[in-house]
Amino acid sequence: MSDVDAPLTLESALLESHFIEATGTAFMLRDATGRVIDCNERAERVFGTSRADLLSDDPMKVTWNPVHEDGSTFTLEDLPSVRALRTGDSVYGVVQGIEIPSGEQRWFTVNAYPVLRDGEVRGVLLAYLEATDRVRRGHVVSMLLDVNRLSTAVIGESGALRHLCAQLVATSQFALVWVGVAQPGPDGRVDVVESAGATDYVSDDFVSWSRSRPNGLGPVGTALRTTATVVSNDLLAVANMAQWRERVVRYGLRSSVILPFSPGGKRAVLAVYARHRNAFDELTVSGLENIAREVERVIAHGVSASQLATALSGTLTALARITEARDPYTAGHQSRVGSLASVIASELGLWTDLVERIRDAGAVHDVGKVALSSEILIKPSRLTELEYRMIQRHALIGYEILSKASLPWPIAEVALQHHERLNGSGYPNALVGDDIILPARIVAVADVVEAMSNHRPYRPSVGLEQALDQVASNVGTLYDADVVAQCLKVFEGGFEFAPDQPESIFTV
Repeated sequence: MSDVDAPLTLESALLESHFIEATGTAFMLRDATGRVIDCNERAERVFGTSRADLLSDDPMKVTWNPVHEDGSTFTLEDLPSVRALRTGDSVYGVVQGIEIPSGEQRWFTVNAYPVLRDGEVRGVLLAYLEATDRVRRGHVVSMLLDVNRLSTAVIGESGALRHLCAQLVATSQFALVWVGVAQPGPDGRVDVVESAGATDYVSDDFVSWSRSRPNGLGPVGTALRTTATVVSNDLLAVANMAQWRERVVRYGLRSSVILPFSPGGKRAVLAVYARHRNAFDELTVSGLENIAREVERVIAHGVSASQLATALSGTLTALARITEARDPYTAGHQSRVGSLASVIASELGLWTDLVERIRDAGAVHDVGKVALSSEILIKPSRLTELEYRMIQRHALIGYEILSKASLPWPIAEVALQHHERLNGSGYPNALVGDDIILPARIVAVADVVEAMSNHRPYRPSVGLEQALDQVASNVGTLYDADVVAQCLKVFEGGFEFAPDQPESIFTV
């Protein structure tokens, strides 16, 4: 039978259609000793080298150094080719980071198929599917999530920067990360305040941001002067890196990105280095820029929280008391609402920090009343429709006052929403159901119970029992069922409103 008459098979179709050369997959064939004995054209393009070099016995012509996604190196036994040769079974979906001859690290999903002849493994066919973008995207997401965890605790500026450097090295396999702060003065000194990785690369006065000094003309000085990110994907080819070139080679650094940012209001840079060329593509740089902004926010929050603990606590306490001084019938109302709201929140199982924030929110929820007329606040008769609309504005005014103070969530939001009701009958925005945040639903119940339990100029006290009956009878329409249930429980457990307002009620 001639070749023309031979039946068409998948194997012959793959050969005759030139599929192996046309596919986007890089193929390499290794013999039983592991030596590359054949490859397709795609392999030459993917690995950036010639077929002759790929098939060469000289290991210096092709650099592999395969690593896992976490940066750990492959043992010989874990390599897909070795596993397939040893077991005779195919190996699928192994992600490898491979250093190609140019010094760049690229990522592949590798499949290994053993080649059998007469029942004996004679070689292994390796298929490399490009995965660089996917892996780098995953690394960026991991970086963002990890840095975002800084928001869960106030650890101070130095702690945040230390964590940033350490985690970028640990989770993203960057060789070196450091933070430098620009100092004023003609010498343009840059102080390295935190670093991780190959920290011996960093030394005193090795960079500046002065244009008049040679060590100020590199990427760091440029980034500080221009406030623009500077990417160097081949440090050995950067003209202004001459004085650092020997240092770069000694520590095995091939690319860098210098990101200007302002932790705590300072002029600074986040400097990130990798051991491979072209490590900082657009996606990675964008992710690092977002991380720098997030760290700025975290540090700003930490500074605010620290200041609030020592300074704004007294200011807000005074503000709450000014509110109540203009309405003597409600003296202590906000403090008592905050106290009850925090106990309800605790019974609901909310975490400690949020319980404290709800306590603080309740203690200033009516602060917007400072903008209202005293005559309206203490009017003994029924309010007119216009006066009632003016009273309703205190929620929005309170939000505007508190939101400008950069207080942690949900203090300002509670001031805005504590008169909203589940069925949309509340104000100022007629929110419905879960559109009302849980802290506001808690304060709303505490507010009604405390207000009805005490005398007002326009009505006598109805008593605690009737106040509790009122919220219980409106469960699901006006008030959150779980919140009301816990409110009833805490009073059954002996909770009582404190008669006097404490000296300082803030825990921010």
